[in-house]
Amino acid sequence: MQPAQQNSDITPADVRRALIENGYRYVPAKGKGPIIKDWPNFSQRPDQIDGYLRKHADHRNTGVLTGDIVAVDVDAPDAAIADQLIARLMAIPGAKRAPYRVGKAPKCLFIFKATEPRRKASTGEYLIGGSKCQVEILGQGQQFVAYGNHAETGLPYVWSNGEPLSIPLHDLPEITPDAVDAFLADADAILAKAGTPMKKKSEPRQQGRGADTFWQRVNSAALDNTDRWVPSLFSSARKEAGTGAWRITSKELGRDLEEDLSIHRDGIQDFGLEQSETALSLVEKWGGAPSPKDAAFWLCERLGRDPVEFGWEHRDIGARMTLGGLGRVPAAANDNEQEEDQEDEEPAAVIPQAGGLSEHLCYPPGAVGDFARFIVGCSRFPSPHLSLVASLAFTAGLIGRRYRGPTGLRSNLYIVGLAESGFGKDVTIRATAALADSTSWGHKVSENLFSDQIRSLPGLAGKLRKSPSAVVIQDEFGRWLAEHTGRSVASHRAEITASLMELTGAPAGFWGGQEKAGGNIPRILAPCLTIHGVSTPSTFWNALTSGNISEGLLGRLVLVDVGNAEPVKVRRPPNSIDDIPPALSEQVAALLGLSAGKYTGAFCALSAKSDEKPHPIMTAEWAPGVDDLFEDFDDRIRGMRKTIDPQYRPILNRVGENAARLALIVAVGCDPKEPVITSDIQTWANAVAEHSLQVILRGATDNIADNDRAAEYLRVRQQVVRRGRSGITLRDIVKNLRGSIDKRRLEDILAMLRQAREIHLAKLTMESGQSKVRFWSAESLPDGAAIISLEAG
Repeated sequence: MQPAQQNSDITPADVRRALIENGYRYVPAKGKGPIIKDWPNFSQRPDQIDGYLRKHADHRNTGVLTGDIVAVDVDAPDAAIADQLIARLMAIPGAKRAPYRVGKAPKCLFIFKATEPRRKASTGEYLIGGSKCQVEILGQGQQFVAYGNHAETGLPYVWSNGEPLSIPLHDLPEITPDAVDAFLADADAILAKAGTPMKKKSEPRQQGRGADTFWQRVNSAALDNTDRWVPSLFSSARKEAGTGAWRITSKELGRDLEEDLSIHRDGIQDFGLEQSETALSLVEKWGGAPSPKDAAFWLCERLGRDPVEFGWEHRDIGARMTLGGLGRVPAAANDNEQEEDQEDEEPAAVIPQAGGLSEHLCYPPGAVGDFARFIVGCSRFPSPHLSLVASLAFTAGLIGRRYRGPTGLRSNLYIVGLAESGFGKDVTIRATAALADSTSWGHKVSENLFSDQIRSLPGLAGKLRKSPSAVVIQDEFGRWLAEHTGRSVASHRAEITASLMELTGAPAGFWGGQEKAGGNIPRILAPCLTIHGVSTPSTFWNALTSGNISEGLLGRLVLVDVGNAEPVKVRRPPNSIDDIPPALSEQVAALLGLSAGKYTGAFCALSAKSDEKPHPIMTAEWAPGVDDLFEDFDDRIRGMRKTIDPQYRPILNRVGENAARLALIVAVGCDPKEPVITSDIQTWANAVAEHSLQVILRGATDNIADNDRAAEYLRVRQQVVRRGRSGITLRDIVKNLRGSIDKRRLEDILAMLRQAREIHLAKLTMESGQSKVRFWSAESLPDGAAIISLEAG
């Protein structure tokens, strides 16, 4: 370890400027934290630092926002225990390089770069040597004080092994969510062995146990048999020997309250919220059951009882007894719910397994395919998929608002490539800039075409004011999405996403004016904005909740999944971004409408003005019969409304629009002077748009969870799905989870998945005569495998 270092001579203003320069986000702090409204969104402009120091003169300490960084807070006053916890932390690769801060020894805090932003997590609280000991992982929406004086000792915080003022954020050692989870599990074991859990002793209050309706009868039976379902719903629940009540702390529920949740046969009381609950309401609230029906059926399953015993009238017993699922609710009647009109049941739509986009689709005809091939040839780790994303966005920006398709749509496209790290995304970005600058008009093209990442509404409006046809390259799109979607997002960020949705229809009209930002955003005629995004799949899906599905933005995205096949390294790429072939430069110039070496001409893209309508506008027509090809595709996708989960219906409405935009871009790339959408082009566009739909449906089903219980369910399911036809053993599932889900909870999840027929435990006899028993997903179960019943094991 490096010697401890202090910065007592540096001013708060200098500290904050240095933090911003090194990539951190600061927040003024008073004592141990900020007392400032909306402090997680505190302005990071260096020119405002002195003003904020005057405005918040009592906030002399400086905190650092977590999210992009992970802070591991070892809150252990016992020196021996702190040493054990730190020793375990040092076992994580790279941890010995992590800077750490001390305010009141032996407590200390280590910082890492997050490979994936995550929320706060912690161990339980334990009493050791008369003091509370705990480990906390600070994540999104939190902060820690990095500089200033400790609230209790009055002495400056001291950094060792480096500090944020000298180590840029991107140079911090990285830490993965799996490493954090494994460390927390071991830390909790260390604390549990040395101390005793801290918990409240309040008694549960009485609660009515009437049994006049189906719901009340299920609830009463659940209260009489809490041991059958509480541990499955709350894996951290502890049963008190004296009262027989199950207790779950507020911290274990992920909320900042003092009192516990108590579940007793005489009633359920949430002392934190000071309100009574029922077994049904708990399963809905904390188990992710989408309706009271699902909650009741799940409880019946845990109790080993048929719903009929409690008065349920069956019409369809095909209920999926899973928590956090997206399945449809079975139709049934009960004794206190009004029946809905029953329609003929349509077969449930099968969501195909979405792999990577077929590689042959990455090279459409014309300029789009030519650009994509060139970009692939520039990379040492070539990705045809990300090259296609870059080429489509680039071409869409070049043709701008000057073309429209036969349905009236323009080329404004929001396209996002989903790929893990190592797929050469940087080359795809640099290659399009090089292509833009390769004409005789030099840097003027890229200066007009490309925009900075979207950080504010005025910034976006300023770029469109300067150039009404623009391409935003949004790296780490998933992280950006996490900051701009959801119910609790800041209003100025929510306004950005609302504007992006408005801009999809703006090329045929206008955007801005008096209704935007109090009239400070000028009216822009026919803006044509394209987004070129790249994100890791986990970051992208973790940014979303079920509420985002119907809000509109997700359906407007075209997602291109790279798939699981890693790129093959090319030691000497055949192409170079420093040597653009003349033929490609000529295609760029033709798409821009440049002629005679001048910027003049109404059709030239570089002559566009935000306060004038584009003129002339060229329409790409369908070749004979191609309109039927498009309409049949659009009708088929819209026809899925009757067979798909209702929450996905808004997404279906956008698939045809995306196909129309894709076809327009490729058609103009084939012939900018007389663009025609041929059968081959429309077939290609339909396939890419449908691939995007499949990625969205499968990604939402497999990844979007609104609570920790549902997330655990999906995580276990993915362990099986990812193995495909190879299957996976229970031992490998346990190994991969690294202790993040306890044994009882894992057994319950596997049982629920088997009950729902999403996975199977099966025995497969090989040609050699040997047999193997493994878990397979329903879609990957090999022919000849014998399914083992849930009762048999």
